[in-house]
Amino acid sequence: MTESTFIGGSDNPNAVPHPSAAAPVSEVVRGRIAIVIIVLMVLVADVAVYHAAGYFGPAVFFVGAVVLLFVGIPGRCVSRTSIILTVMLVIISWRLACNGGGMLVVAGLWLIHALVLALRRETPFFLETLVFAAQSIPGGYEFLSAINSQLRERVLKPVDEGKSSRMLDIGLPVASGLVFGGIFVMANPDVLNWVSGGLADMFRSIGNFFEHFSPFEIAFWCAIAWITAGLLRPVIEGFLTDESDSTTSVWESGEAPMYNAFRNTLITVITLFGVYLIFEFKPPWFQKLPEGFHYSGYAHQGAAWLTVALALATVMLSLIFRGLTLCDPRLGRLRKLAWIWSALNFVLAIAVYHRMLIYIDYNGMTRMRVVGLLGITSVVVGFALVMIKISQLKNFLWLIRRQLWIVSVAAFVFVVLPVDSLIHRYNVRQILNGNPAPIVQITEHPLDNEALPVLLPLCEAEDGRIRFGMQAMLLNRLDTLQIRHEEDEAAGWTAWQKSTNDSRLALQAAEPDWTAFRSPQERNIAWRELKDFAFANWW
Repeated sequence: MTESTFIGGSDNPNAVPHPSAAAPVSEVVRGRIAIVIIVLMVLVADVAVYHAAGYFGPAVFFVGAVVLLFVGIPGRCVSRTSIILTVMLVIISWRLACNGGGMLVVAGLWLIHALVLALRRETPFFLETLVFAAQSIPGGYEFLSAINSQLRERVLKPVDEGKSSRMLDIGLPVASGLVFGGIFVMANPDVLNWVSGGLADMFRSIGNFFEHFSPFEIAFWCAIAWITAGLLRPVIEGFLTDESDSTTSVWESGEAPMYNAFRNTLITVITLFGVYLIFEFKPPWFQKLPEGFHYSGYAHQGAAWLTVALALATVMLSLIFRGLTLCDPRLGRLRKLAWIWSALNFVLAIAVYHRMLIYIDYNGMTRMRVVGLLGITSVVVGFALVMIKISQLKNFLWLIRRQLWIVSVAAFVFVVLPVDSLIHRYNVRQILNGNPAPIVQITEHPLDNEALPVLLPLCEAEDGRIRFGMQAMLLNRLDTLQIRHEEDEAAGWTAWQKSTNDSRLALQAAEPDWTAFRSPQERNIAWRELKDFAFANWW
């Protein structure tokens, strides 16, 4: 790609302008727009990220970055993928404004690079997105270097060709006037004192201005400018590998040497899975769980190992149905065995979900159980992709790219969901319906401010230990929220969080009903009694 491509923004990376040809007006305008976008991106990042006191600043930054990159990318393509990614970024920004966290920021940064790829008519696969993010470093260098090269070309090249240079026509007289004017000033002491005093005041004002900015902030500006330049004018164009070619186009049809080994392996695992599932669907599926049932071992650890089995089955099928196997005339028989094993795998997935639900029914929902459910679902969807790969003779690259998509979507769902609010809605409902075991998930796990209003119904529970313990805990959290509210107001708008503010107002509205605890000592006693009660019975 030529230097003029980065400034001019040509959509064709192979187009090389003639040395004597002036850049078209449209390309010059694109280059100027790119420079304006970079400056605006630095300003937005400085205000909303570098000086942010909380996560509302990054929420604003991501929205601003989407708008600026959309304007700055030449020949942008608005597609279904780019619309989906934009919606995902808006959701990220909303969650950052409500209840921000570091994982949301990481997800937002990844989505920014994926969106740029989509706007440039590339498919934003996960690994390719990481490569694209890495190329923004050399891309930024090439872009900024091209600015210097074009300035030299515009100033000196016309002279070399025997033509007039507009920049030299103006710049040389100005420079000459400054040089000789400086000499004349130095020769006159009165004028020198007057000029030096004015220059001293000017440099003092400039120094005072830059005193407000630390070297780290200036380095941050440079980094944002560099990366933005690399996103607007990347050095890599069309780097995605074609995944449409099937292996059958490489090898001629013939018997695969590993066919018998693969067939025997599938028969073995089908038999093993069938025998295991007979035992899996015995009790505790169809009868009441016995006293002293090992919930952790059966439902927690067992579900994890069965998920590993599903993932390993996915890998095995992927390795079997590739290469020479796809050209074997007996492939149809192997496929029938694969469908049978696939059906058993889906039955096994039902068993994994059942084990997780046993654990959830025992003592409630937690963050890690949400992670477990999302992980199991990802494995199941990934296995379905393997079946599509086998039936449509897709290659391994096709599968890997979409498997990584599934994992990325699961991670996105987890970071944007108000997880604590959702899990404790379930736990509160269970407690109020006569199953107090989920109270241990409230007393023994960290709790986001966002979920505090969900716990308010427990302050009216029939069990006095739960009722008074929850009132005591929520009063302590209200004191913390009041302090944070004052700190956030002092820090400015970037520290604002919707969920924290909503929780503070909800607890303030309920506080007059909690007359039993006015001293910290009484609260601590009631909270400790509830923790001991929950820990002793259900942890």
